[in-house]
Amino acid sequence: MQFQRKSLSDVECGTDLRSLMVWPTVVSRTIPLTDRHAKLRLENAIWSGLDEIAKKQKRLVPDLCQEVDSSRPATMPLTSAIRSYVLDYFRQAGTR
Repeated sequence: MQFQRKSLSDVECGTDLRSLMVWPTVVSRTIPLTDRHAKLRLENAIWSGLDEIAKKQKRLVPDLCQEVDSSRPATMPLTSAIRSYVLDYFRQAGTR
């Protein structure tokens, strides 16, 4: 039995899936932390989320990043921890 690979244009679902497959814009920022400066490459949506959280909490983005950095497991990359932090923040805000 041989499978034939279909391209996205061959899929019959009424929607052109190629239009949905857009890579997010990634932006780099250098954030001062207690013991170093971290160059973080995160999606624009994550930076916007951090900016919004900082504004709501009347804090600075570097302060939030420092808090995440100090509380994350040593094996978890800082960028992953920040993504999780932003996601968790807005998930919790949606359940209130």
